[in-house]
Amino acid sequence: NLLFIEEPEAHTHPQMQYVFIKNIKNFLCENKESLNLQTVITTHSAHISSQSDFSDIKYFLSRDDQIIVKNLSDLEDKYGNDAEGKASFKFLKQFLTLHRAELFFSDKIIFIEGDTERILLPAMMKKLDEKNKATEHYSPLLSQKISIVEVGAHSKSFDKFLEFLEIKTLIITDLDSVKDSGMGRKVSCKVTEGTDTSNSSIKHYLNGKTWDDLKSVPGDQRIVTRENTEIYISYQSEEESYQARSFEDAFLSLNFEFIKSKKDDFSSLKNRATLDSTPPDYFEIAENCIGKKTEFATDILFYSTDEFANWKTPAYINNGLLWLMKN
Repeated sequence: NLLFIEEPEAHTHPQMQYVFIKNIKNFLCENKESLNLQTVITTHSAHISSQSDFSDIKYFLSRDDQIIVKNLSDLEDKYGNDAEGKASFKFLKQFLTLHRAELFFSDKIIFIEGDTERILLPAMMKKLDEKNKATEHYSPLLSQKISIVEVGAHSKSFDKFLEFLEIKTLIITDLDSVKDSGMGRKVSCKVTEGTDTSNSSIKHYLNGKTWDDLKSVPGDQRIVTRENTEIYISYQSEEESYQARSFEDAFLSLNFEFIKSKKDDFSSLKNRATLDSTPPDYFEIAENCIGKKTEFATDILFYSTDEFANWKTPAYINNGLLWLMKN
């Protein structure tokens, strides 16, 4: 006996999709002894997927004119039985259930760390699309099905999952230079003073590279491959004779006159007199002048021109987006 329901979300409000799958599950559970029924539901709905039992999901992947069927129940084995693997798999299940089941249906993925990038990235993508609109073979980023997902410092937990999905992924993160404080702990510092990175994503995906390597690694060596999945690790490189450790000082170094001209208008700024120092210390300004990073990002948007032409996107983000743009 087979119950087959094809894409029930087609004409259904998202809230009703939650209700639908919940009721179907309850009905089948309550009547499983009497029904003797196998149930198949096909869907492109992140809402329905997020409410389904993780181990029941089958992922259909189109590759080389063939359909590959993968069982999510097999994914747990890929994470292994050690403590770190179990913790990562538990986090993945919780994350996909609560937040981002849409990853199953994406053509490409961008992982970001926090609100600053989430607020500004669409504007940066629009700037890049506008700049390249007459370029042959350029496929506008905003016309592609790209999921932008905020994962904090936990992108390494998605490693096996990205391998499973086979979806091209860009990870935008920070170099996060640190040095020894002299008291047995690492503290943030300028890249020129740094001896290591505290960034777990960089350490995981670019494992084996020294601190000196990480500071100057070219773009083609920031790509890691997991079977049929390509992952690009995007973080700050030297640009205009300065290498930043975070998005904020990278943005400041490229757009200092824009920020300085609005220093009395940006509600996110404090210790504003620091912006008048000569030469400007971008690291110190990022550390001591920016209050809430989210508010800093919204200030940038609020005081942008219509086409965001009065500020520049850091090259490490542009380079990562250009890589992602290609099929």
